[in-house]
Amino acid sequence: MTVPLRWKIRLLAVLAPLALGLGTLWIVNHSVAKRARADIHQQLETAALVFRNVYGSRSRALEMAAEVIVRDPRFFSALTLPAGAGDRHFRATVSGVAHDFDRIARTDLFEVFDGRGRLLASVGSGVSSPRPRRELVREALRGRSVSGLLVERGAHYQVTVRPTRVDGRTVGAVMLGTRIGDELAGELRALTGGEITFLSGPVVTGSSLRAGGDRLALRRALDKGSESEVRLASGSYLTLVGPIPGSAPGSGQSYVLQRSLDVELAFLRELQGGLARIAILVVVVAIFIGFVVAREVVDPIGRLVRGAEEIERGNYDYPLEVRARDEIGYLTERFRHMREQERAYVGSLEEVARLKSQFISVASHELRTPVTIIKCYSEMLADGTLGPVTPDQRKALETIEGGLGAIVRITEDATLLAQMESERPTLTLEEHEIAAVVEAAMNAAVAEAVGRSVAVDVAVEPGLRPARLDGPRISHAIANLIRNAIRFTPDGGSVTVRARGERSQLVIEIQDTGIGIPEDKRERLFDRSFMLRDPRHHHSSRTLEFNSAGLGLGLPIAGGIVEAHGGTIVAESQVGRGSTFTIRVPVEFIKPQNRRSRTGAPAGAPREPELSGVAEPVDYEKRSKAA
Repeated sequence: MTVPLRWKIRLLAVLAPLALGLGTLWIVNHSVAKRARADIHQQLETAALVFRNVYGSRSRALEMAAEVIVRDPRFFSALTLPAGAGDRHFRATVSGVAHDFDRIARTDLFEVFDGRGRLLASVGSGVSSPRPRRELVREALRGRSVSGLLVERGAHYQVTVRPTRVDGRTVGAVMLGTRIGDELAGELRALTGGEITFLSGPVVTGSSLRAGGDRLALRRALDKGSESEVRLASGSYLTLVGPIPGSAPGSGQSYVLQRSLDVELAFLRELQGGLARIAILVVVVAIFIGFVVAREVVDPIGRLVRGAEEIERGNYDYPLEVRARDEIGYLTERFRHMREQERAYVGSLEEVARLKSQFISVASHELRTPVTIIKCYSEMLADGTLGPVTPDQRKALETIEGGLGAIVRITEDATLLAQMESERPTLTLEEHEIAAVVEAAMNAAVAEAVGRSVAVDVAVEPGLRPARLDGPRISHAIANLIRNAIRFTPDGGSVTVRARGERSQLVIEIQDTGIGIPEDKRERLFDRSFMLRDPRHHHSSRTLEFNSAGLGLGLPIAGGIVEAHGGTIVAESQVGRGSTFTIRVPVEFIKPQNRRSRTGAPAGAPREPELSGVAEPVDYEKRSKAA
């Protein structure tokens, strides 16, 4: 499918600014979005640093408090009382001292252990379990101060454990800890502006997220990686996951920092809305520019194209209406000038053609008189009217008779071709048997195939009804095609003529096994200005010698006759394999009840015998040799 120039220019004029505008908007949107996400990522990194700093500050505060407590005489004196962990009064004394210090330290976890690691007192809001604290207490009783993360069921504690030493001997230990949970998450949210959640495996131990559904969704989304975008009930968040300081690697103790994309990118959404409106404006402007450019460029070109089409129809006065002073205006002026030159040139050619046709008509008419006189005297000499004729003279008279026949046929063809060039020939439409028309054409062509050995077969569709057409003219056209087939078919070859009816069309095929026609010459076979001939192979048109060429009038005349009937001729050929000429003529086939004789009598009235509707295939090879 060919795209018109108008739409090509419109597309180019629209797509160029459209691509530039939309590309610019996309780059702006992409750059801003990328920068916004980079800023959110930086904010998450800053929030993680704030968390680590807060965690470190809390750890140092716990260490200082624990150091002060273990150095206080009241505390280590209580641990050195001469009693064991099983003494109720001893445990009450230690618990009272611990309460006094807890009111100062204000920790979530305050526990005191004896020198064997047994719990003497637990005065904080939280209580540790033996198994999670065992390793921390054991390290402290060895004389080392330790800090770390205490993981309880559903809770995290940031703890420090200090040994209590008296006279170089470790008599016990104290463990202070603060909870890592909702309170710490709220403080960090106030400091960073983001959300934070603490997890122990899949269990949330603390979070600044308000909705419980968000906490559940967060746990399911953690398998996406250390940094990802998570969709929660309250919106989309960019998350950053890291291990809680002091936790063992791979233990599942982690924190999740989040920044709300909906909030952080709200300005980007507004920007994208503005960019979308600008994009719509760009599209409208681009379309407007495209149509304006197309109108300014294509419309004048369209007028020139229409002017060229009108020239083909013979109209040289079609108004162009282009007054621009640019290249289009210059092209229009040159087109007008060339159009006037072509008008004059075509007029001169038409005058030459008219004079040629007139000359041919006059010359053909003038030739008839001397030809008739010569023919008349030749017949008088031949039948002895003017005296006896010797055998040699009779042969000479036969030669003269053959030459006169060739001259008559040439003059008739020239006259017919001149009529076709000047005007459409007048047709005499009558009822004709198709078999008789084809038989006459075959006989006329074979009569000229003197010395040739080419089989000519004729096959007419059984039951083919008579048709209204100009029988002699159609027969003349078929004969010309048969002559052409014989001329370009070598001896031993064959020519087949088939006739059939297809609905309201008469179809006649002339197929040969000759040398074929090159493709570059096939399209101009029936052009009256084109003749398929080679001067080196030209022979007299009286015979159909192989690969010879006559005057080249046969095919144009055949084409003109068929066109005068409103039909077509199509040539199909392969070099070296032969050619097929197919004639299709719209005709009126006569129904049996409507048939009339050639004299106009009804079908049932007596009449002269006619040819049958079917001509069986006949081999005229012997006839050609005999001729």
